[in-house]
Amino acid sequence: MVLRAEEEKKLSEQKRAEEERKQREESDRKAREQEEKRKRLEEVEKKRQAMMKPSLSNIQAAKGELGKTREQLAEEKKIAMSIRVQPLNLDGLQPSQLRTKAEQMWNLIVKLETEKYDMEERMKRQDYDLKELRERQKQQLRQKALKKGLDPE
Repeated sequence: MVLRAEEEKKLSEQKRAEEERKQREESDRKAREQEEKRKRLEEVEKKRQAMMKPSLSNIQAAKGELGKTREQLAEEKKIAMSIRVQPLNLDGLQPSQLRTKAEQMWNLIVKLETEKYDMEERMKRQDYDLKELRERQKQQLRQKALKKGLDPE
């Protein structure tokens, strides 16, 4: 009888220890996942901030983007969207509150479309400038070749 009670006590201690170990592992795993997610969010935010200010780092960032897989790009997009898009909670709102919410959303859409248009125009201008600079460089190299007596083509 005493042996059985001791065995049951040992078994219950082992079960409890096993459950505690599983809980620790689960909490550690969740903490690691949260840390990884936080790091990815910070990385995405840094990239977004870097894209906002024009510099040569954009070229380096673009080269880094080329080496990424579709899964990585999809994951980054998912993270960025989760940061930018807040869940819409319309439950229990009065009609006037709904109207206000709709106006806010409309203003946000207008703002984002304006930014999109500005970015597209900026990109067109940069493409044009790049084309002009390449043509100017080509002309300079042609003149240099002519001075040296080489075939300009």
